[in-house]
Amino acid sequence: MADIKKYSADLDMFRQVFSTPRRRKLLRKLEYEIDLPTYSKNRILCLERRREIKANNEAFNRGVIELFNEMSSWETQGVYLTLTASSPMDRHRRSSELGCGLSDKRWSFEDNYLTLDNEVPLPQLPFVEGLAIANARRSLHPSAIGKIISSLPSLERLTMELNAPKAKRVEMQNEHRVSLANALESPSLSNLRTLNIYIEQDIPYNHSFKNQPTDPQYPDGDVLNIAIRKLAEDTHLTTLNLTGWWLVSPALFNTNKTFPYLQKVQIQGALLTYDGRWYYSGNPADVEASYDPMGYGDDDEDSSDSDSNSSFNSEFQDFLPEHREALLNGERPYHMWRTQPDLQMFDPLMKMMAAAILQMPQLRTFSFSIGWGYMDENAILFEYLKPGEKLESFEYRPHELDMTRCYVTPMPEVRWEVPGDVAALWKEAVGDKGVVAVEPY
Repeated sequence: MADIKKYSADLDMFRQVFSTPRRRKLLRKLEYEIDLPTYSKNRILCLERRREIKANNEAFNRGVIELFNEMSSWETQGVYLTLTASSPMDRHRRSSELGCGLSDKRWSFEDNYLTLDNEVPLPQLPFVEGLAIANARRSLHPSAIGKIISSLPSLERLTMELNAPKAKRVEMQNEHRVSLANALESPSLSNLRTLNIYIEQDIPYNHSFKNQPTDPQYPDGDVLNIAIRKLAEDTHLTTLNLTGWWLVSPALFNTNKTFPYLQKVQIQGALLTYDGRWYYSGNPADVEASYDPMGYGDDDEDSSDSDSNSSFNSEFQDFLPEHREALLNGERPYHMWRTQPDLQMFDPLMKMMAAAILQMPQLRTFSFSIGWGYMDENAILFEYLKPGEKLESFEYRPHELDMTRCYVTPMPEVRWEVPGDVAALWKEAVGDKGVVAVEPY
């Protein structure tokens, strides 16, 4: 069994090593990192320019096409592919003596994503049964991921670590969610068993922040969670992990159908929805706003247009307007006054979660948290466990391990009275011999 990592610059060597069918059948895991153009050591302090972005996309397209063309004639099975992209001058690959520079802000500050040309087809790779897209390198646009998925008709495991656009880019955020939903609707996922999606996205520290109008069709306009729901309904999906402060809504499980194969579900919920509604409320006057909690420096320069304030060949450092960015993205002022569940929003969400458990006949574990890792003292954790199952969150009484259990853990600063209809659904889920426990931490 072979687990290997290769850069696209090593494609000729890769071709030689796996030139025979016998060797190809030994390959089980391939981590393939596409080489993007290099840049000078002085430009590690500069934002990417449009010409660089264009060159990166050309290199990324070429790298994906060459890999898929090379492997299109293979006759093997059970390969797990991890696909990433980076420049040899990116921080994780260059000499540490060069320092950090702007690090990943070179491309992430202006939300630059690698794309694929929709006009150029990719060959099918039916032997790839697992795909991982990692966010430790350059960010891939969801439409590019969708094109890759559509060329892998035998996928059983899909793991995506993504970076969401900044809050100020509302249209881009919505477009990314639609593109990701479209990717998850691909016929290539008809055999999917495991879906892991982690989205790195900032939740505003200014709880008065509002960056878009609410959806009049809420939650029916939540195309991403609806696409995931359909996968859980229509495929043999057994494991579902939605993490990274997931923008959850009742649309995720809002159906009369069952989720016949789901066994393990984990959702790390954000405090707000896809259209900017908040699950928590409070009184802004109860919490004093802080205007400089994160130590932002003064914005001495304006980098609103990276092509206008510096030429392509410039090697002078770009100054990032972090004050302005923090305001535009809801990071300042630091005013976290939403400390308690908004019952009009939160109760229907929890009822949906409770009802969904009854629609999962094979379910072994269901974990849902809201606010965890963001406002830990105000978070709420929910766990459903079948006999013998244990989650890592907290230690529970050993004598209950042979029972079906629903545990609700409100953290010290949060108050939530469980609605009667939600409690009744939990009781139905655990049965007469099960345990329902609401125990503050």
